[in-house]
Amino acid sequence: MQDKYTQLAQAKRLALGCLIFAASVFMITTAAPKFIPELASAWWLGLIKMASEAALVGGLADWFAVTALFKPIPAKYPIPHTNIVANNKSVIANNLSLFVKEKFFHPEAIENLISSSDPAKGAGRWLVVDANATRLSRFICDALAGVLRVLDDEPVKAFIARTAEKGIKQLDLRQLMATSLNAVTRERQHQVVLDRVLGKLTNLMAQPDTQIYIADTLVVWLKTEYSRLEKILPSSWLSEQGALIAVKAVSSILEDIYHDEEHPIRHAFDEQVHEFLYELQHSPLMEKKVNGYREKIVNDPALKNYVHQSWGRFHTWLLATLDEKEGKAETKVASLLKDIGTNLTSDSELSRAFNKHIGEAAKYMAPELAEFLTRHIRDTINSWDEREMAQQVELNIGRDLQKVRINGTIVGGLIGAILFGIETLVGL
Repeated sequence: MQDKYTQLAQAKRLALGCLIFAASVFMITTAAPKFIPELASAWWLGLIKMASEAALVGGLADWFAVTALFKPIPAKYPIPHTNIVANNKSVIANNLSLFVKEKFFHPEAIENLISSSDPAKGAGRWLVVDANATRLSRFICDALAGVLRVLDDEPVKAFIARTAEKGIKQLDLRQLMATSLNAVTRERQHQVVLDRVLGKLTNLMAQPDTQIYIADTLVVWLKTEYSRLEKILPSSWLSEQGALIAVKAVSSILEDIYHDEEHPIRHAFDEQVHEFLYELQHSPLMEKKVNGYREKIVNDPALKNYVHQSWGRFHTWLLATLDEKEGKAETKVASLLKDIGTNLTSDSELSRAFNKHIGEAAKYMAPELAEFLTRHIRDTINSWDEREMAQQVELNIGRDLQKVRINGTIVGGLIGAILFGIETLVGL
């Protein structure tokens, strides 16, 4: 395929050839009667002469018009209305940028584009192809791996740590706890939590291992607190019986609380929760304690070291998983993307919802994007050198403009021939 410079040069040579041909015919037909007098009265010679003369005028006029767009004529002392592109650089920049903004980024154009292209189903058809899903999955994994490498950079890690520490220090932990606890107590979810705890305790007390542990604890307690009495009494038997009695007693109490919604312990639990919530919201001492816990969390070296080590292990594992070609991460993401593509192509309601959201996002972004692009187009054109700009415009549209010169030569010749015919008819 020929480059633009070659194509433009060929078009110019063809237009120039037509102009030279017209000029040659005109010169021949003008000089012929001087050398061959009998041709002076030939009507066909007059026809050819007038047609070539008109073709020459038309070709020269169009040559001037086309050339005047890009070059000064003459070069040293140009006449007005030449070198039009270079002289109107700012006007062209503003008009072109406004044209792009008004014709391509207004809401109606975006809505028509979304509705006609159906991007959701188009994306779905693309994603159901295994090769496409795998390629996009690899791109996503590489992008995430790149983000992880950026986060692992020491200055970036230090910045994130400082930002996180600053955010935690500014966090109103007391208000956060109060809001969360209010939401729980408003729906009486704290009683649901109590029920689950009671159920766990009941099951735990019924297990033989728990009973053995209670019995062993009683033996140790007897030997420690009542060493003399322990030598006389059968401590092992007493411990076993005591464990059995303790299990039955505790299980009975827990079961009563579990089944009785009006049990006094439940009411006492409600009172304790509401009292704690009130102190959390109004007590300066509680505020001081909560802030103290927050400071301990932020400044605890052991916690910082644990978080650092945990992040290091997780970072290494995740990075290795993402970098692995055809590994678990890539396969999982590709499978997920393919499922999304299948759903988008088969579920019309889902695709319509996606198209709706895509359209809303596009309309939301269009003004900012249009402003950015128009400013970029305007600034870029204004930054060009005038001569370079004229050369670039000519390079891209000059080949078609040379056809104007050719057409001008041909149409001029036809008009000359028609005028000769009219003149002849008038003479007759």
